[in-house]
Amino acid sequence: MKKISYKTFPLERDLYNLKNAYVFKCKFEGKEDGESALKEARNIVVDECEFSLRYPLWHVKKFELKNSL
Repeated sequence: MKKISYKTFPLERDLYNLKNAYVFKCKFEGKEDGESALKEARNIVVDECEFSLRYPLWHVKKFELKNSL
């Protein structure tokens, strides 16, 4: 499983169609005001992340969301 950690994602669909990944302590925010950062992702775990943008988990399947804001 791919691990993505301690990154900030400000753009629209930054992690579009991400598969088989663990996203840890990332922030989805920024002046670019992107949306749908994880659109159509599959089989992911999102843990201790912060979301300030719209529709962060739009059309995502088989995911686990833990300890996030």
